[in-house]
Order: sequence, then structure tokens, then C-alpha cells
Amino acid sequence: MSGARIVAEVLGAYGVPAVTFIPGEGILEIVDALALHMPHIALASFRHEAGMAYAAQAIGQLRDQPGICLAARAPGALNTTLAVHTAYTDSAPMILIVGQGSQAISGREAMLNPDDFQRVFGPLAKWVGLIDAPERIGEMFARAWHVAMSGRRGPVVLVLPEDVAHAHAKPVIPPRPQLLAPSIARGDMERLRAMLQTAQRPLMIAGGTGWQPESLKTLARLACQHLVPVATTYRRRDLLDHDDAVFVGEIGIGIDPQLAQRVSEADLLIVLNGRLGELNTLGEGFKGYALIAPDAQQRGHAQRLVHIHADAGELNAVYQADIAMLAECNAAVDSWREASEDVVPWCDSHAFDARHEWMRTLRAERLAHIASGYCEGPLDLRAVYATLDAALADNAIVTSGAGSYAIWPQRYLTHHRPGTQLGPKSGAMGYGLAAAIGAALVLEPGRQIVAIAGDGCLMMHAEELETAVRLGVSLLVLVVNNRAYGAIDAAQRRLFGRTAGTELGNIDFAAFAGAFGVKSWAVDETAAFAPALDAALAAPGVRLIELRVPRSVGKPLA
Repeated sequence: MSGARIVAEVLGAYGVPAVTFIPGEGILEIVDALALHMPHIALASFRHEAGMAYAAQAIGQLRDQPGICLAARAPGALNTTLAVHTAYTDSAPMILIVGQGSQAISGREAMLNPDDFQRVFGPLAKWVGLIDAPERIGEMFARAWHVAMSGRRGPVVLVLPEDVAHAHAKPVIPPRPQLLAPSIARGDMERLRAMLQTAQRPLMIAGGTGWQPESLKTLARLACQHLVPVATTYRRRDLLDHDDAVFVGEIGIGIDPQLAQRVSEADLLIVLNGRLGELNTLGEGFKGYALIAPDAQQRGHAQRLVHIHADAGELNAVYQADIAMLAECNAAVDSWREASEDVVPWCDSHAFDARHEWMRTLRAERLAHIASGYCEGPLDLRAVYATLDAALADNAIVTSGAGSYAIWPQRYLTHHRPGTQLGPKSGAMGYGLAAAIGAALVLEPGRQIVAIAGDGCLMMHAEELETAVRLGVSLLVLVVNNRAYGAIDAAQRRLFGRTAGTELGNIDFAAFAGAFGVKSWAVDETAAFAPALDAALAAPGVRLIELRVPRSVGKPLA
């Protein structure tokens, strides 16, 4: 078989449901082989390489297996860099296959040479591999799959020169690599148990990717059993059912100030599968590494830190934990469940009473937070999201990009099942629409998908509206139009008392979307939203509702 045909066979053997791409030099042979020999794999051609890679990242995160995208030579490859970075920051498994010029001309053209790929993608991806012979395609792809799925999940880049795609060899297709799932060592579990025995104000922060739904249910049950309230890391608030009494909110951008205070008051902080990076440790003044003090002496003896993660590189990287446990998240929950099967309680009577009141207080503060706040102007975004929340099914997926508009659904939309939220930790604007398309490619028909964007955010990759229409997917887009880069506009006003460069021209998004064949509505007052939403949810295909708000509308007011 040709190298391109072998690539197609490997993708088929590994159960890849969809491949996103933009046709171009270097990948035409692979696209043709997929179209001819793997008709069950959805081939989705996008308008921009960032859009196709965002979609692949979303597929990887939702399916918990690497999303696959194909990029042509240097221009196409370089257009994916922010999306690759987004997959890395979101711990989403993805394999980007880059078509490269023939090895015979390597080093002669400024179209990215083999060494250049490592320089460009090395800081953004978990691994960059060059396939130098068709016989090695299966080997290299299996390694890429393993790296993308091991430890902290993330993106991998595979470079395939054109001569390798054309050359023939007998196909060798290794089985899909078995995932490693280290569990908590018995000694570490005993130390954690001893800490929980006397802790009066424990708090768990759960996050990351790779979770199994049953493990999350078990986690919630164990947290309730041991009276440990659970918050989630930034943009992982779908890990727990928001109706569960143990769920107390989300850290990161837009954190409830009360929850931030409780994090500092916790005498035992258990971080499970979450990264202690800048976003997850944002404190007062939007300052990273301030919510939790990195230095153990600054935290003092009053707070002990337990960090559990599948990637050794995440442990003790910045924060020196009292116990650092190398364990995969689902295996860690299994270890906790097995250790909890005896009848000996994990807390003494004094700690039990204190913890019961602690969890009740944190839960009450969570409910008060989502019941407060208001929006100025004739279109009340809080009412908008209450209406949307009531209309969506429990398994509806909501995507968003970056901007102050995203604080509203973060605070007021509820999640009841895992895998119902997609949003970039990288701050990538334009992500939400492409991610929604990726979700639509691999989820069952009829699943509700809503992409939320600001006007500045959507216009970063609004060309993918045409992609969504052409691919025949079903999704709803909400555009919050305040004619400004809202988050930066607010930051400039706060820092300088003035703005520069944040005001945007007015776009009639309903008319704009209509040019792509999208059925659209424009709403500028609260009473008009419910009828527009009813009509949009009843319509097929791609739909868009423009929410016209004043420029001053940012995050919810106190």
C-alpha cells in the first residue's frame, strides 16, 4: 500500500470517527485515501486551519481519544499553532498530521524543514514526530496515540513527507496502545485518611480530562459520605451535577469571592486531576498563583495540600504538596472507594460536626451566588440564561470562546452531566463555533449544541458558519453583541480610566449569518428572547440569535 493508504487504514483500525482538514499540498494523498477506502470516517473540510484544529480538539476532549486533523505545508501548519496550544492547555488529546514536502528537497525551501517543526511545535505539543518511511507509519502513529493519551492528555504533531505518502510498503498496524492507569499507593491513601480524620474544613478541587462518568458519580457519593465539598477547576464545571449538595462552584476567572475565601480557609485542600497553573489559582486583582500560596510556609500549618495527578510533571512543579500522588483520576477514585468500604469512619465526631456545617455553608453560598447579580439595559442576560437553561436538555453541550460575555453562562447555566461544556483555557477567541461543529460531527443526531460568543469572539472565525451549513450539522449560535472587546474594554477602564482600540463597528449579525444560509433572529429586549429561542430550537440546521446589549455590559453586576 502507499503510505497515504496506510495512514487511512490506521485511522480506520483505531476507530477514528472524523477527520478535520483543509485540502492542500502535502495531504491530498491522505484525503483521497480516506475518501476512497474509509467512507465511514467523516471528512470535514473547514475554512481555516485554526477552526479545523479547534474542532479536532473538541472531538478529542468529548470522545477521550485523539481528535485527528490534517494540515498542509507550512502556511496550513502554522495556522494551527494557537489551536495546538489550546489543546495543550485544555489537556485534550489530539494528533495533527502535517503534510510536508519531499525529503529529497529538505533544507532547500522555506516551507518548514524537519528541524523547524520541532522548533515551532515543540513548545506547544507533547511530542513532534517525523515519519521517514512508509514501513514506520503504524509504529509512529501508535506512539503518537500513546503520548497524546498518557499522563496529562494533549496534542501530538506527526510530520509526513510527500515521498513517504507516495512510497509503498506492507502495512503494519499495531493495536491501539493500552492506557496506563496508576492508582494511589496504599501508604499514600493511609496518609490521606489520617489527614481527613481530623480535618474540619476539607475542600476538594476536581478538574482535568480523562474522566469516566461512573467515576464522577462515585466521586460525588464519596465526597458526600465523607463530607468533603467539591469545587471544579476553571471550565470543568460539568464534572459534577450542579444539583448535587457537594458541588460548591468553580475556581478561575469569575470565581465567587466567597468561594475564594473558603479556599484560603480550608485546612485540607485536595486537588484531584487538576493543574495548579495560573488560571486555576487566580486570586484578588486577577493575579495568578494567589488563590493558593505556592510556598508551604506562606500557606502555614493551617492548610495541608494533597495533589493527585496522572502526570508526574504536574506534581511539585510549582506547589510543594504535603502529599503528591501519581495516579490516574478514575483509578484514584477507585482507590478511595476501596479504602472506604470498611466501617471505620474517616473523621472523628468533632470533625464530623464541623465538616457538616462547613459543607452546608459552602453549598448555601454557591446557591446565593447564582441567585444574585443583575444586568443593566433592556436585555437582561441573567434572564436570557435562565430561559436558555430551562429549555436545554441535561445532555446539551454548550461551547464558548474567550471574553467577558462568557462569565454569564459560567455563572447562570447549570450542568448535570459530564461532557456538556467546552471552552478554552488558552483564552482563544473564535473557539466556540468551531468546537460546536466538532461536537456535532461525532455526537448522536438530535443532541442540542449551543455555541455562545461575543461579537469580537465570533468574528475571529465567523467563516466557519459556512462550514457548519455545508456539513449539514445542527447547532444554535448565541452572539452577545456589545460592539466592543468587552473584557479588555473593562480592563482598560479599570486600569487607565479610558479605552483604546476596543470599540468595534456595529454588525447586523442576523443579516450576516443569513448570507451563509443561517436562519437568524435579533433580540434587543428581554421579552423578545423566549419567542426567538423557541423558534430557533424548533428549526433545523444552523441557527443564530443576536443579543444586542449596551457596550457597558460586561460581567454580572453585584
